[in-house]
Amino acid sequence: MKKNILFLVCLSILIVLPNLVLADCVDIAGFSSFSVTGSNTVTLYSMNKPFVKFDVQGSIDPTSKLQLIKSYVCDGDEVLVNGFKSTILNVRSSMD
Repeated sequence: MKKNILFLVCLSILIVLPNLVLADCVDIAGFSSFSVTGSNTVTLYSMNKPFVKFDVQGSIDPTSKLQLIKSYVCDGDEVLVNGFKSTILNVRSSMD
């Protein structure tokens, strides 16, 4: 019985830890402008230098109004695109 519980605890740790490590989060509060690549990839700029990229669920165009709901975001958080909530996907540094 103790071996089964120990096994389940170890298995749970192995499943949960990689997900925590792989979840990218970033503070995007300092952006001054953005550009759109394709129909859903957004690059945020600070002082004319790209600092973060992310995809949004749905489409966005260069004339869209982009608003933050919160400044520190992770995959699965939301931004407002033209007043509608849109999920942030694949947050990554623009240096990648």
